Amino acid sequence: MRFALRATTPSRSRRLARSAGAVAALALGASLMAAPQSYAADSPSVAQLLQACGSADVCKFHPQSYTAYTGPAHQVGSTAYNCASETNQHTVSWWDTTTSTNTVGVAIEAGAEFWEVYKVSVEVSYSHSWTTSHTDNETKTLNVRPGYKGWLQRGTAKQKATGWYELHFGKRYYGHYIWYINNYQAAGWDQDHPQNGYVNFKDAQMTSGERAAHCG
Repeated sequence: MRFALRATTPSRSRRLARSAGAVAALALGASLMAAPQSYAADSPSVAQLLQACGSADVCKFHPQSYTAYTGPAHQVGSTAYNCASETNQHTVSWWDTTTSTNTVGVAIEAGAEFWEVYKVSVEVSYSHSWTTSHTDNETKTLNVRPGYKGWLQRGTAKQKATGWYELHFGKRYYGHYIWYINNYQAAGWDQDHPQNGYVNFKDAQMTSGERAAHCG
């Protein structure tokens, strides 16, 4: 379970006293290395909690880790087939859009309050910019050998950050004043580490089926 209510402990806070027996006061260390462990029998969904970020009295994201990496290899643009007896040049244009995603399956949209909270917290903590969507495009000339097919393979420069959300409500939300979303992670395009991305030319000899389909 990625979200739940924290177990109950006694508290001196008047506000938390209202939810005594349901939530515990959270001791926040400077490093915030671990999210509080929590549970609840009757719980809202992760989507409901994230959507409630804008109406909560407090909605914070606490980053715990950051990673810059290269996304999985995938083809961009069309495949060029050379049916001639000598090496030919083929022009290939490609477009590739990288959208931000998260591990809880909730769509990330620009302007969404929970995303703005996440983005600001991560940018402040790790000094890297974030965006919901980014499109790259390019036109390249491929030298394809006779009897071969050629294409472009891309690995996108990406970044991800993990942490947890803390939400406080002035009125009981699903019976409680404080909720957490643990183990939240989002990933997206990384403009600050372009060296992690690449576009490579790949080729392979055409199969008999490909010859029949493209060289008839």
